Amino acid sequence: MALTTTTALSYYQQESSGNYTEWTNPINFSLEALSADDVEVCVINSQAAEGFQKLTLIKDTDYTLDFASKTVTCTSSAWGDISKIANHSANHIRIFRATSITELVDFTNGAVLNADDLNLAYKQNLFATQEMNEDAGHTRGGIQSVSETALADSSVANAKIQNNAVTSDKLAADAVITTKIANGAITQQKIAGEAVTSDELEADAVTTNKIEDLAVTTVKIEDAAVTYDKVAPASKAQMEGQSAAGVVTPDVLKHSPLVPKCYGVVSYDDSTPSLSSGSFNVASVSEPSPDKRTVTFTTPLQDANYVVVATMQTATTVGASEIVSITNKSATTFTMESQHDDNADLSINFVVFGSTY
Repeated sequence: MALTTTTALSYYQQESSGNYTEWTNPINFSLEALSADDVEVCVINSQAAEGFQKLTLIKDTDYTLDFASKTVTCTSSAWGDISKIANHSANHIRIFRATSITELVDFTNGAVLNADDLNLAYKQNLFATQEMNEDAGHTRGGIQSVSETALADSSVANAKIQNNAVTSDKLAADAVITTKIANGAITQQKIAGEAVTSDELEADAVTTNKIEDLAVTTVKIEDAAVTYDKVAPASKAQMEGQSAAGVVTPDVLKHSPLVPKCYGVVSYDDSTPSLSSGSFNVASVSEPSPDKRTVTFTTPLQDANYVVVATMQTATTVGASEIVSITNKSATTFTMESQHDDNADLSINFVVFGSTY
C-alpha cells in the first residue's frame, strides 16, 4: 500500500530516501486547519509485516508546534534521537489534520446568520469529512486515529499488542507495582549493573539464605569493616577443648590450657611480702612463717589439679638451700616454701599451669 499526500490534510517526510522529503528539523508543512489543536504528528512504519503501524508523538514532549509559521520542531537534536521512534522502526513522519467534531457553532432560532459562523461550521464539517475519507483507506493498516474514548473496556487484548510495543515511554510513573511482577521474574539478567544500591534494599532484606556460598570474598570486604562485633569468638569450652571452631579473642585466650593461670615474683626477705609489677591473677601474697609465702588467686581455679613452677632468684650463687617446694595447693591458694633464711637478695619467681577458671 503506497502512501498518498493530500496537501490540505497531511504532510509526510521519509527517513532516508523515497517518494517523500527526507527528515529535517524543523519540518515546514502546509496544512489548512482551524487551530493548532487540530494539528498532530505521528511516525509510521509502512514496511512492517503487519501493515502500516502508527505511533503518535506527544506535543511539547517530542516536538513543538508553531502554528503561525507552520513548523514542527523536534525537541531532540534530530528526529531519529527520540527513543520511541528508533524502537518503532519508523520510516515516515506524518503531520496531519485531525479536526475536532465537537460543535463549534451553535445555531439558534431567530439568530442572525453571519458569514464567519457559516464558514466555520462549513469548514469543520468539510475538514472532518475529508479526514475521514483520507484515513478510511488506511484503517486496516492502523493509520486512523483511535482515541481512548473509542476503545471499549478490555478491547485491547494481549494478541493486539505488538512485541516490544510497550516501551518505557508508554509506562506511567509507578505503573509497574509489586503485584504486577511475577515471582522470579526479576532475574539477574534483568538488573542493570550497580542498579541495586543500599538505598534500594529494605532493612534486614539481605538474609543469610540470600547470600551464595563463598559470595563474600576478601575483596568484597572494606578495610576495617570486620569489627569485633562481627566476629564470633571461641567459647570457653572450645578453648579448653582446643577445638578448631571460633576466633581467639583476648577475653577467651585465658581459657587455653597452654596459657598460664597465674604468675608473678614475690619478695623473700624479712619484710612484709610484696609483688613485683606485672603479676597475673594474684590477689595477695602472705607469709605464714618466715620461710613460706602463700599466693591467693584473684580468680579461683576449678580445682587443685594444676602445676606450680617456682625458682629462687638471687644475686649470688644458688645453692641447695634455695630449692623451692610447693605445699598446700587448693583452688584458691598455694604455698611456696624454701630452706633458705629470708634475705634481702632473694625473691621467688612462680608460674601456674593447668586447671581452669
